[in-house]
Amino acid sequence: MNNHIIKLRTQTTDSDIAAVSQILNSTGVFHQREIAVAIELIEDNLTKQDKSEYQFIFADIGSAAVGYICYGPITMTEAGFDIYWIAVEKDRQRLGAAGLLMEEAQRRIIDQGGKFVYIETSTKDIYAPARQFYIKHGYRLTATVPHYYAENDNKAVFMKIIR
Repeated sequence: MNNHIIKLRTQTTDSDIAAVSQILNSTGVFHQREIAVAIELIEDNLTKQDKSEYQFIFADIGSAAVGYICYGPITMTEAGFDIYWIAVEKDRQRLGAAGLLMEEAQRRIIDQGGKFVYIETSTKDIYAPARQFYIKHGYRLTATVPHYYAENDNKAVFMKIIR
């Protein structure tokens, strides 16, 4: 049996709270305040289910969630969507899970009438792999906001037009 068969699922479960915390902690790039927000979004989805503005796709290997993406429509736009989070457990990176998650999210965004997808991240060096991942998947840098996260920690906004 292949230990790296990745299955995607969209239904959140209570166990995803611990899984997302573990995934984000394993990467070594997120602050605890960011992880707390990620957990809040899962809790929102668990509580509101289909009425939540936060949609999830999880990448599972066996019975373990090893990665996930969280996205949703931007309320004040006609066809804009944000990708809020995409992360894969550090030891499971490079297996293709992030690419599968991105492709599936984009497919679902198109199905919901989305045309414009936005992702924001830090410009710090530690986020360089994330920025390269976005570029590899067709996103382009459209804005930089100075000192957004902290002094000398700028926000980079990436965007992709999908159809």
